[in-house]
Amino acid sequence: MKQVYIFTVLLSSLSFAQSSRWQRAEPVQTDLYLFHSPYVAMLPTAETLQRGDWEFEVSHRFSTPISEGEQTFWGMDGPALIRLALGYAVSDKMMIHVGRTNLQDNLELQLKYKAIQIRQKNFPVLIGFRGGVAYNGEIYDPIKSDARRFQYYGQVIVNTMIQDKLGFGVVPTYLYNAHIFCVDPQYSFTLGNYLQYYVSPHWSLLAEWNPTVSGWRQKYDSLTLGVELETGGHFFKIFLSNNDKVNTSQYSAGADKDFAQGDFRIGFMITRTF
Repeated sequence: MKQVYIFTVLLSSLSFAQSSRWQRAEPVQTDLYLFHSPYVAMLPTAETLQRGDWEFEVSHRFSTPISEGEQTFWGMDGPALIRLALGYAVSDKMMIHVGRTNLQDNLELQLKYKAIQIRQKNFPVLIGFRGGVAYNGEIYDPIKSDARRFQYYGQVIVNTMIQDKLGFGVVPTYLYNAHIFCVDPQYSFTLGNYLQYYVSPHWSLLAEWNPTVSGWRQKYDSLTLGVELETGGHFFKIFLSNNDKVNTSQYSAGADKDFAQGDFRIGFMITRTF
């Protein structure tokens, strides 16, 4: 009897240990990702990087239109506006960026947050928010006060993806002090939108339009067409655009050339994630 009792106790203990060991773990829900890159051309997507990742960016916009012809090598003889930027993922949902362009020594600090994720099979939705402040350090024309060197903007980013192929986004943007040389501070409210079609996992076509709804703008709304190549942590984007500005506080104020008249420039963006 004693041996039977010991055997029964051991068998019960083993069964309890096995049942404890093989309990089903609760599934961990990963973040929703739609677009491949945090940017389309100049307008942002709601995407962020994974926590601890860095992103380095180099962007060029040639100021001379292609219509100038071979005498300026179709605009690529320059001059060019250049942006250097560095981003860091504070968390899987939040990124911080610092970027500088050589136009008026414009230095911007921006924060993006992926706030809402709606998981649907046909129309998944990501909603993010981005805000920033820019400082213009090199100004030759007179301004009313040093406070006018600062520009502020806020954006709401709404993205969806159709059948993992066609991405669509709307980016309402409010920019304060849109024209730093006006006597009184001006604002610009734009309703940016874009499409990006993924031909393959590595190639895509993109189109971006940023019309001004109200407030101040330059002569024309910004329109950009381009292609994107994704490879090994790099994104290579090549554009045709009527806007040669690069930082958000300058780009959002409109374009100085008419795309419909063929006055567009060549631009490119290279980003590296590490």
